[in-house]
Amino acid sequence: MAQIVPPMPVLDIARGIASLDEDIPRVLAFLGKTAIEELGWQRPNKSSLIVPIHGTLNGVTESYVLRLGFAAYRKWPPSAQFVNPGTLVYAHPVDQHHLPIVTSPECHVHPNYSAANGRTLQLICCSATQEFYDTAHPVEPTLIWSGQNTFYTTVAAIQKAMASFYGGRFAKP
Repeated sequence: MAQIVPPMPVLDIARGIASLDEDIPRVLAFLGKTAIEELGWQRPNKSSLIVPIHGTLNGVTESYVLRLGFAAYRKWPPSAQFVNPGTLVYAHPVDQHHLPIVTSPECHVHPNYSAANGRTLQLICCSATQEFYDTAHPVEPTLIWSGQNTFYTTVAAIQKAMASFYGGRFAKP
């Protein structure tokens, strides 16, 4: 099947926050939980969710912090970045050691991706992240985000890649 370049996401922060508010109870019910804290998640503000992610290589498990943003959500997936656990932001190159090396066919982490539009960013290259669409990445039509998905689609895609294709962490600069 031929790949297409979908349109760029349109920001609508109010809609994103409202959609996140609707989806958190749905996701918690699906996971058999009643509060995000039971999962180790945090909501530092209305438009962000912090999710711990783990990767194991050669019997050693390492922890990472994934920050999801909801500025274009639900029409588009949440933005996703691995961040410094102390600051909850990512600054290249100083924070690249807070990123996992993931090279799955469906999910690849780039610490400093140069997009065709000239923008440079951390890219979790996965059709379940907003940045994937922000970079005008070609995609199979069947893999394009559906407004029926929830942010847990993004979390699950990254967790799945980490479970099978985790290669350690990027080195300190």
